[in-house]
Amino acid sequence: MKDNLILKNAKKKIEKFNRIGLHYDLVAKAVYEKRQLCADPFSQSFTRYVIAGLISFDIGRMMGTAERAYDFKGKGFGSRLKSKLEQIKEMLEPLMNLSLTEIHLQQHRHRIVNAYVILSDNGEDALSGNSKKHFYVGASKILHFLNPALFIIVDRNAAVAFRKCHGIEFKKSTQPGYSAQKYVKCMECAQEDIQKYNRAHRQGFETLEQGTPIARIYDKLTFITGRKPG
Repeated sequence: MKDNLILKNAKKKIEKFNRIGLHYDLVAKAVYEKRQLCADPFSQSFTRYVIAGLISFDIGRMMGTAERAYDFKGKGFGSRLKSKLEQIKEMLEPLMNLSLTEIHLQQHRHRIVNAYVILSDNGEDALSGNSKKHFYVGASKILHFLNPALFIIVDRNAAVAFRKCHGIEFKKSTQPGYSAQKYVKCMECAQEDIQKYNRAHRQGFETLEQGTPIARIYDKLTFITGRKPG
Protein backbone atom coordinates (compact mmCIF):
# COMPACT_ATOMS: atom_id res chain seq x y z
CA MET A 1 0.00 0.00 0.00
CA LYS A 2 1.51 3.31 -1.15
CA ASP A 3 0.72 5.32 1.98
CA ASN A 4 1.94 2.75 4.51
CA LEU A 5 5.51 1.49 4.37
CA ILE A 6 4.84 -1.46 6.68
CA LEU A 7 1.88 -2.77 4.66
CA LYS A 8 3.42 -2.02 1.26
CA ASN A 9 4.24 -5.21 -0.70
CA ALA A 10 3.12 -7.26 2.30
CA LYS A 11 3.11 -10.64 0.53
CA LYS A 12 6.58 -10.12 -0.93
CA LYS A 13 7.90 -9.08 2.49
CA ILE A 14 6.58 -12.25 4.09
CA GLU A 15 8.09 -14.33 1.30
CA LYS A 16 11.43 -12.61 1.86
CA PHE A 17 11.28 -13.13 5.62
CA ASN A 18 10.52 -16.81 5.14
CA ARG A 19 13.57 -17.18 2.90
CA ILE A 20 15.99 -15.64 5.39
CA GLY A 21 14.24 -16.43 8.69
CA LEU A 22 13.66 -20.17 8.56
CA HIS A 23 15.52 -20.64 11.85
CA TYR A 24 13.09 -18.26 13.54
CA ASP A 25 10.03 -19.94 12.08
CA LEU A 26 11.02 -23.50 12.96
CA VAL A 27 11.21 -22.73 16.68
CA ALA A 28 8.33 -20.25 16.66
CA LYS A 29 5.94 -22.83 15.19
CA ALA A 30 6.84 -25.30 17.92
CA VAL A 31 6.20 -22.63 20.57
CA TYR A 32 2.86 -21.69 19.00
CA GLU A 33 1.76 -25.33 18.83
CA LYS A 34 2.66 -25.86 22.48
CA ARG A 35 0.84 -22.64 23.39
CA GLN A 36 -2.38 -23.84 21.72
CA LEU A 37 -2.26 -27.06 23.74
CA CYS A 38 -1.29 -25.38 27.00
CA ALA A 39 -4.05 -24.55 29.48
CA ASP A 40 -1.72 -22.35 31.53
CA PRO A 41 0.81 -20.30 29.52
CA PHE A 42 2.44 -19.21 32.78
CA SER A 43 3.30 -22.79 33.78
CA GLN A 44 6.88 -23.99 33.96
CA SER A 45 6.26 -26.52 31.19
CA PHE A 46 5.40 -23.73 28.76
CA THR A 47 8.05 -21.40 30.16
CA ARG A 48 10.65 -23.84 28.86
CA TYR A 49 9.27 -23.23 25.37
CA VAL A 50 9.37 -19.47 25.94
CA ILE A 51 13.04 -19.78 26.84
CA ALA A 52 13.72 -21.84 23.70
CA GLY A 53 11.96 -19.16 21.67
CA LEU A 54 14.01 -16.38 23.25
CA ILE A 55 17.25 -18.20 22.50
CA SER A 56 16.22 -18.71 18.88
CA PHE A 57 15.08 -15.09 18.63
CA ASP A 58 18.57 -13.75 19.41
CA ILE A 59 18.19 -13.16 23.14
CA GLY A 60 20.42 -16.05 24.23
CA ARG A 61 23.45 -13.83 24.73
CA MET A 62 21.66 -12.16 27.65
CA MET A 63 20.55 -15.43 29.23
CA GLY A 64 23.86 -17.11 30.01
CA THR A 65 24.63 -20.76 29.33
CA ALA A 66 21.93 -23.27 28.42
CA GLU A 67 22.15 -24.66 31.95
CA ARG A 68 21.46 -21.23 33.45
CA ALA A 69 18.79 -20.41 30.86
CA TYR A 70 16.75 -23.45 31.91
CA ASP A 71 17.62 -23.25 35.63
CA PHE A 72 14.38 -22.89 37.60
CA LYS A 73 15.80 -23.62 41.05
CA GLY A 74 18.95 -21.53 41.35
CA LYS A 75 19.65 -17.96 40.27
CA GLY A 76 19.67 -18.56 36.53
CA PHE A 77 17.49 -16.98 33.88
CA GLY A 78 14.79 -19.63 34.20
CA SER A 79 14.36 -18.89 37.88
CA ARG A 80 14.17 -15.12 37.33
CA LEU A 81 11.70 -15.55 34.48
CA LYS A 82 9.54 -17.85 36.57
CA SER A 83 9.37 -15.19 39.28
CA LYS A 84 8.48 -12.46 36.76
CA LEU A 85 5.73 -14.58 35.22
CA GLU A 86 4.23 -15.19 38.64
CA GLN A 87 4.09 -11.41 39.13
CA ILE A 88 2.32 -10.70 35.84
CA LYS A 89 0.05 -13.74 35.65
CA GLU A 90 -2.99 -12.21 37.32
CA MET A 91 -2.83 -8.97 35.31
CA LEU A 92 -2.39 -10.71 31.94
CA GLU A 93 -4.73 -13.70 32.29
CA PRO A 94 -7.74 -11.69 30.97
CA LEU A 95 -5.75 -11.01 27.77
CA MET A 96 -4.61 -14.54 26.99
CA ASN A 97 -7.48 -15.33 24.62
CA LEU A 98 -7.69 -11.93 22.91
CA SER A 99 -6.23 -11.03 19.54
CA LEU A 100 -4.85 -7.72 18.29
CA THR A 101 -7.90 -7.30 16.06
CA GLU A 102 -10.43 -7.47 18.89
CA ILE A 103 -8.79 -6.06 22.01
CA HIS A 104 -9.71 -2.61 23.32
CA LEU A 105 -6.16 -1.42 23.97
CA GLN A 106 -7.02 1.63 26.05
CA GLN A 107 -9.17 -0.49 28.34
CA HIS A 108 -6.29 -2.88 29.00
CA ARG A 109 -3.42 -0.40 28.65
CA HIS A 110 -2.50 -0.52 32.34
CA ARG A 111 -2.19 -4.31 32.26
CA ILE A 112 0.16 -4.26 29.28
CA VAL A 113 2.24 -1.37 30.62
CA ASN A 114 2.66 -2.95 34.06
CA ALA A 115 3.57 -6.36 32.63
CA TYR A 116 6.08 -4.85 30.22
CA VAL A 117 7.71 -2.84 33.00
CA ILE A 118 8.05 -5.91 35.23
CA LEU A 119 9.57 -7.99 32.45
CA SER A 120 11.91 -5.28 31.17
CA ASP A 121 13.02 -3.62 34.41
CA ASN A 122 16.62 -3.52 35.58
CA GLY A 123 17.72 -4.26 39.13
CA GLU A 124 18.93 -7.31 41.02
CA ASP A 125 16.38 -9.65 39.43
CA ALA A 126 16.72 -8.21 35.91
CA LEU A 127 16.13 -10.70 33.12
CA SER A 128 19.04 -9.07 31.30
CA GLY A 129 21.39 -10.64 33.81
CA ASN A 130 22.85 -7.20 34.54
CA SER A 131 21.33 -5.02 37.26
CA LYS A 132 22.09 -1.89 35.20
CA LYS A 133 20.51 -3.10 31.95
CA HIS A 134 16.89 -3.38 30.94
CA PHE A 135 15.32 -6.24 28.98
CA TYR A 136 13.14 -4.22 26.63
CA VAL A 137 13.29 -6.29 23.45
CA GLY A 138 13.20 -9.53 25.42
CA ALA A 139 10.07 -8.33 27.26
CA SER A 140 8.18 -7.89 23.98
CA LYS A 141 9.29 -11.36 22.85
CA ILE A 142 8.12 -12.95 26.11
CA LEU A 143 4.75 -11.25 25.75
CA HIS A 144 4.55 -12.42 22.14
CA PHE A 145 5.11 -16.05 23.06
CA LEU A 146 2.52 -15.82 25.84
CA ASN A 147 -0.07 -14.68 23.29
CA PRO A 148 1.18 -14.55 19.68
CA ALA A 149 -2.23 -13.40 18.44
CA LEU A 150 -1.99 -10.21 20.50
CA PHE A 151 1.51 -9.07 21.39
CA ILE A 152 3.92 -7.79 18.74
CA ILE A 153 7.69 -7.83 18.94
CA VAL A 154 9.42 -4.45 19.09
CA ASP A 155 13.13 -4.80 18.39
CA ARG A 156 15.64 -2.71 16.44
CA ASN A 157 14.14 -3.50 13.03
CA ALA A 158 10.59 -2.86 14.24
CA ALA A 159 11.69 0.43 15.84
CA VAL A 160 13.00 1.61 12.46
CA ALA A 161 9.75 0.55 10.77
CA PHE A 162 7.57 2.34 13.32
CA ARG A 163 9.69 5.48 13.05
CA LYS A 164 9.49 5.52 9.26
CA CYS A 165 5.79 4.70 9.03
CA HIS A 166 4.25 6.14 12.19
CA GLY A 167 6.75 8.73 13.42
CA ILE A 168 7.48 6.96 16.71
CA GLU A 169 10.93 8.17 17.71
CA PHE A 170 13.48 5.81 19.21
CA LYS A 171 16.86 7.16 20.31
CA LYS A 172 19.94 5.92 18.50
CA SER A 173 21.84 4.03 21.18
CA THR A 174 22.30 0.52 22.52
CA GLN A 175 18.90 0.91 24.23
CA PRO A 176 17.09 3.09 21.68
CA GLY A 177 14.41 4.74 23.75
CA TYR A 178 12.23 1.68 24.38
CA SER A 179 9.50 2.07 26.99
CA ALA A 180 6.22 0.48 28.04
CA GLN A 181 4.33 3.51 26.73
CA LYS A 182 5.99 3.26 23.32
CA TYR A 183 5.30 -0.47 23.24
CA VAL A 184 1.57 0.13 23.66
CA LYS A 185 1.75 2.91 21.05
CA CYS A 186 3.30 0.45 18.62
CA MET A 187 0.52 -2.02 19.40
CA GLU A 188 -2.03 0.69 18.63
CA CYS A 189 -0.33 1.44 15.30
CA ALA A 190 -0.22 -2.26 14.46
CA GLN A 191 -3.92 -2.60 15.23
CA GLU A 192 -4.70 0.40 13.01
CA ASP A 193 -2.55 -1.01 10.20
CA ILE A 194 -4.30 -4.38 10.30
CA GLN A 195 -7.72 -2.71 10.30
CA LYS A 196 -6.60 -0.55 7.39
CA TYR A 197 -5.45 -3.59 5.46
CA ASN A 198 -8.76 -5.36 6.11
CA ARG A 199 -10.73 -2.38 4.80
CA ALA A 200 -8.66 -2.25 1.63
CA HIS A 201 -8.62 -5.97 0.82
CA ARG A 202 -11.40 -8.46 0.33
CA GLN A 203 -9.27 -11.13 1.97
CA GLY A 204 -8.31 -10.40 5.56
CA PHE A 205 -4.87 -9.69 6.97
CA GLU A 206 -4.63 -13.20 8.42
CA THR A 207 -4.75 -14.67 4.90
CA LEU A 208 -1.30 -13.21 4.18
CA GLU A 209 0.01 -16.36 5.85
CA GLN A 210 -2.61 -18.91 6.82
CA GLY A 211 -2.01 -20.61 10.15
CA THR A 212 0.40 -17.98 11.46
CA PRO A 213 -0.69 -15.89 14.49
CA ILE A 214 -1.74 -12.44 13.38
CA ALA A 215 0.81 -10.54 15.48
CA ARG A 216 3.54 -12.75 14.01
CA ILE A 217 2.47 -11.86 10.49
CA TYR A 218 2.80 -8.20 11.40
CA ASP A 219 6.21 -8.84 12.99
CA LYS A 220 7.48 -10.23 9.71
CA LEU A 221 6.42 -7.05 7.96
CA THR A 222 8.15 -4.74 10.46
CA PHE A 223 11.27 -6.94 10.41
CA ILE A 224 11.70 -6.59 6.66
CA THR A 225 10.55 -2.95 6.56
CA GLY A 226 13.11 -1.89 9.16
CA ARG A 227 15.94 -4.18 8.10
CA LYS A 228 18.96 -2.74 6.36
CA PRO A 229 19.22 -3.84 2.72
CA GLY A 230 21.69 -6.58 2.00
